[in-house]
Amino acid sequence: MTGAERALAVLAEKDDTSKKLVFHFNPTTISFTRAVQYNRSPTQANDPPVQFTGAGPTSMTLQVFLDKVGKGGTTGIQPEIDQLVSWTTVADVSQPGSGPPKLIFTWGVLSINKETTLVGYLENLKVTCEMFDRNGLPLRATIDLTLKSAAEEPKGTNPTSGSESSRRRHVLRREESLHSVAHSTFGDAGAWRAIAELNGIDDPTRLRPGRELLLPDVSELAAGAR
Repeated sequence: MTGAERALAVLAEKDDTSKKLVFHFNPTTISFTRAVQYNRSPTQANDPPVQFTGAGPTSMTLQVFLDKVGKGGTTGIQPEIDQLVSWTTVADVSQPGSGPPKLIFTWGVLSINKETTLVGYLENLKVTCEMFDRNGLPLRATIDLTLKSAAEEPKGTNPTSGSESSRRRHVLRREESLHSVAHSTFGDAGAWRAIAELNGIDDPTRLRPGRELLLPDVSELAAGAR
């Protein structure tokens, strides 16, 4: 890309980037939300102690404008609409428990969670068609969509272990180690091995602050101890 070219926002399937939507016009606004999770211990004090336990997934909401008015052709913006709708349906109906495909959003140097990509799923989609040709073919539309980030599957994860929905996330602070996280979370510093295995960590001494960790469910710890 030369200095005169404009970076275009793109939404594509993570496992098949040929299935993509290149935005006709870049977004003018993008909003992010992310929940921060705390545990509050019961106490008689007015201000009970608070323990940070992690951060939830990032939700990104943006508006996309599609327009092919006066550009000829026989498909209008129907292919773009069809592509978006396909990302709200099951990717492989032959696989039990399969869901919509994982997507990846990129736009030049835009950084989200210190990454220039957001990987996740299409959580909400609203298509407002605003102009049609004489046969009802949509030529212009405003698309409102929300993407919710999804953690990458850590290497070494047993697919029969606890689901991600039953696990918590924890962002590693500067003074923490896997041992201290295991002790504060489970009351057992020895549980660091289960955390390391779940997150594909080979060398716990090389972890950097800000690393987001998936914490195993208590049932997984119990199963591993047997």
